[in-house]
Amino acid sequence: MNICSKFAHFVLPPVCQLCGAEGLGPDICAGCFRDLPRVRRACALCARPLMKVPAGVAAGWPEGTPVCGRCLTQPPPWNAALAPLRYGFPVARMLRQLKYEGRLLRARLLGELLGHWARSRQGSIEVLLPVPLHPRRWRERGFNQARELAAAAARVLRLEMVDDLCLRLRDTPPLWDLRAGQRRAVLKDAFKASEGVRGRRIALVDDVLTTGATAGAITQTLLRAGAARVEVWTIARAGLSQTGSKM
Repeated sequence: MNICSKFAHFVLPPVCQLCGAEGLGPDICAGCFRDLPRVRRACALCARPLMKVPAGVAAGWPEGTPVCGRCLTQPPPWNAALAPLRYGFPVARMLRQLKYEGRLLRARLLGELLGHWARSRQGSIEVLLPVPLHPRRWRERGFNQARELAAAAARVLRLEMVDDLCLRLRDTPPLWDLRAGQRRAVLKDAFKASEGVRGRRIALVDDVLTTGATAGAITQTLLRAGAARVEVWTIARAGLSQTGSKM
């Protein structure tokens, strides 16, 4: 912490974004941090919460790694997934405030939390890539919430965040209420990767992982372009009955 940061910390003590109490860090207090809807055990491939460790080991994973039955038989195209929180209160509200109200401080808090929880993955990744937003949508919103989250996480991890490795060519509609075949049709040729992905180990960052359709389409695009590894990192995991993100 430099001298300016120390002075600001003394004059303006950390305040929790959720309750207004004195914070542990810049944005959250001990009580609110403890009450976050953490996912205690999740599938290493799709980040779905698990009640117990299933039998079987996915290819390339050590014995004892939790992998759900669905991923054992139909693994996703990416190498691993991380979603430390459930898409519930207060996380869902914070993400809506970020995405639709432009409250960018929410991205700082959630992105930094994601970065801290991703430390165990740090050795397998060299660059963070936010899920790209179509230029028209970016002009309307004024920012890309995935980029804001990725930037905050990258600062914590001291990793590079690059947002030009993949472009969204088409402004696709929400996917959560579409069938699998419809999702694939909507996402066909929707993304284009640059030559800069070749040989890179990439964490694809977004707010919520829901169906995995968008993450899968981007992952396949990156792998075809020569990426060495792709992981999917989101702050929250939603069930198929919940809505929240394009991922």
